[in-house]
Amino acid sequence: MKSKFVDLNGVRLNYGEGAANGPKLVFLPGFPRYWTEYQPLLEQLTPDYHVFALSLRGQGQSQWSPPYTISNYIEDTVAFLREVVGPSSFGVAHSAGAWFGLAAANDFPDLFSAFVSIDQPLDPDDHVIAHGTDTSSVKAMLMAMRAAKDVDDLAFRLRGVPTSDGRSWADEMSEEDIQGRAVHLSGVDPETFAPWAEGLESWIRVPELRRWPGQYRAPLMFLDGDPERGSMLTSKAVEYNMACYPWAKRVELQNHDHIMGLRDVPGPAVAEIRHFLDRIP
Repeated sequence: MKSKFVDLNGVRLNYGEGAANGPKLVFLPGFPRYWTEYQPLLEQLTPDYHVFALSLRGQGQSQWSPPYTISNYIEDTVAFLREVVGPSSFGVAHSAGAWFGLAAANDFPDLFSAFVSIDQPLDPDDHVIAHGTDTSSVKAMLMAMRAAKDVDDLAFRLRGVPTSDGRSWADEMSEEDIQGRAVHLSGVDPETFAPWAEGLESWIRVPELRRWPGQYRAPLMFLDGDPERGSMLTSKAVEYNMACYPWAKRVELQNHDHIMGLRDVPGPAVAEIRHFLDRIP
């Protein structure tokens, strides 16, 4: 995958592109992730597809350029698909990336010939239930990111971020995990978290995320994790997703959490993605 840049909507976006080895496939990371964090997944897809992978504004090497609204993310996704990839690509998206991809397809169904949504409840209310309305932890993390001088300083500051049960990251995570979080967050504009810190409900309960399925009618697969292992897909969330897209296929990967192994051991997810996409005419 080669790292490239494109100017869209007044913002310089970073993306990866592989060799033209097959049909076009666009990967959209979850929030607030960037495409280079999914290298294990992308390396397994590039031999058989012409892979594109996008980092949205404020994430990775894409320009840190507010505002960070849901509508901005969707507009950037549409522009990237229109100007860089072209129509009728396969879409594969993890977590909130599925929001942005499917919301783009609501109005522009020609963008995708098939889509794979990986462990993403489409109903914003499910995210409010999962994360809660108390934003004190997000506010503390935002303050740490704003104040940190470097990665090690950020790791030190993150140790004191409170958790929902009144403890701290240092109480619940290993030093290695906190350092890993610091490395990741150092590649994200702190201000991407500002809308969440101001209120998760007002940030994500927007019309753009209430319009499923819009005009999209192409094949779709929901590739979900195991609720017993940390998937975000409760039975209620599954019911909502399938009610919005009754023609969709659904596959649940046992013993997989929300991350689905995409950033370290993506083999099982890749096998399901290939099985689905290889049967698209």
